[in-house]
This record gives sequence, structure tokens and C-alpha cells, in this order.
Amino acid sequence: MSDTCKAKWEPTQEQIDNQILPAYNEMAKQSVRYINEFQCPPQYVADMLRDIADALTSAHPEAENECSCC
Repeated sequence: MSDTCKAKWEPTQEQIDNQILPAYNEMAKQSVRYINEFQCPPQYVADMLRDIADALTSAHPEAENECSCC
């Protein structure tokens, strides 16, 4: 995804309210379940989430060449 595309995309209020915030809440709840299940410090799950974010941003190099969002 190009910098121009990143700068142009913004979620609608409806997306924020009905999709994004519920997704954040579910991910937070699942993260707490992992902390409890693994009996690990919260930092471990935070590191897992950072690794996932890094993988998502680097896994789609083709998105650099095409901007279907704008």
C-alpha cells in the first residue's frame, strides 16, 4: 500500500462503531484469555500481537503496487 493510499483511507463512523471497535474488544478479550491460558506475563502476548502486526504489514508486498482502497 502506498503512502498516498495509507493517508487517504479512513474508516467511516459506522465502520468504527460496528466493526472496528467490536474487533478491538474481541482481540483484547482473546489476549486476556491467552494470558490466563498460558499463565504468562501480559508482555508475552503484547509481543505476540506486535509480531502479528509486523507480519501483516510485510506479508503483502503486492499491496505496495496497487491501491484498491482509494
